[in-house]
Amino acid sequence: MQMTRATDVARYVALLLLCASPAAAQQQQPVSGVVVDVRGIFARHKQEPDIAKQLDVVPANLPTRSLGLSAGVHVYPLHAGKITFGFGGHVLFAGGSQTLEPTPSSSSPSTTPAEPSPIVKRHFKAFAPEVSFNFGHRNGWSFISGGIGRTTLYVDREDAPATDVPSRMLFHYGAGARWFTNHHTAVSLEIRWYSVSPLLPGATYIGQPRTTLMILSGGIALR
Repeated sequence: MQMTRATDVARYVALLLLCASPAAAQQQQPVSGVVVDVRGIFARHKQEPDIAKQLDVVPANLPTRSLGLSAGVHVYPLHAGKITFGFGGHVLFAGGSQTLEPTPSSSSPSTTPAEPSPIVKRHFKAFAPEVSFNFGHRNGWSFISGGIGRTTLYVDREDAPATDVPSRMLFHYGAGARWFTNHHTAVSLEIRWYSVSPLLPGATYIGQPRTTLMILSGGIALR
């Protein structure tokens, strides 16, 4: 199973790195200028029995996905052969929630069903500077990038919200592509991994182990 997932991810990255080539052939000007990205994001989370135990819920009560938005700014000041070096960063805001509906007992269907499970929420915010290596030309290019940033990533219950949760260090890396449909607007796609350091438990929040998230995002880029 792990080998299959690794193969699928490698295919996604290879596709993103290659798909800018047709657009690049139309315009030989190098990558340049300032680009602003706005994307919708989808994050997948692992099942975490230890966290569920700390929250006094079953593992199925934890949200396994987050939805949100990401926005970033990038500049491209340096060129070395076919590679353009970019500098910038992005912020993202995402979250998810999960509750389990009550299941009436089949042995006594006339009795009042149990209460729904607590609403468990996942909170995810990040600020992530990055350096990118860009391949292609002004009308379309692919890239690989990475950097170090900070994130506030935690889980709590709606009836017992966490407070004063500290940020954690993250290391991120990924690949993507942009295709400009006109001089100013492009389609922008990316796959990225966020490796997040552990969160030690505190008085007003629970601890979390080191984790790695894979995030898919898509949207527009403006130049």
